[in-house]
Amino acid sequence: MEVHHHTHAAHGKKTWKDYFWEFLMLFLAVFCGFLAEYQLEHKIEKDREIQYIETMIADMKDDANKIKNSIAFSTTQAAAFDSLQKTIYNFSYTDSCIRLLYYFQRKYTSIRNTVSFNKRTISQLKNAGGLRLIRNKAASDSIVYYTEMVERAEVQEAYFANYRMSKVQDLNLQIFDNMYIHN
Repeated sequence: MEVHHHTHAAHGKKTWKDYFWEFLMLFLAVFCGFLAEYQLEHKIEKDREIQYIETMIADMKDDANKIKNSIAFSTTQAAAFDSLQKTIYNFSYTDSCIRLLYYFQRKYTSIRNTVSFNKRTISQLKNAGGLRLIRNKAASDSIVYYTEMVERAEVQEAYFANYRMSKVQDLNLQIFDNMYIHN
């Protein structure tokens, strides 16, 4: 049992109704395909937005932990610098005092603790044009602001590290003889 009318059958000449229905069916098929594709793309972009936000939050938590650890190390290092300075000005250079001096020098003046920010999500957002997926303007503005602050912190850290390390190295060379470190 057939329910639809075949226009290519041997029924004779096509009428304008046949052409109209063929056009309408073809148009509806293409249009429904377009709507399905549009809906799928919209869902994929929404899922990507959520994924970007989640990884950005994870990156920021990782960065916060790195900053916290760097602050703790810097606090310990500053206290060690104070101890090193007090030991240098002690003037009773016993063997244990000299060993302590070299210990402080080696442990706290030759180590530089830097924060290496996690830029995994930021790179993806910039390079793949993913920032357009973040629909919340305040959230996207915050991501851009955070990126700028990370870049400023890295520039400041590089300047400080180069300045500080050059001064510390100069003082190390003036005060300590590295030949004794190996012994």
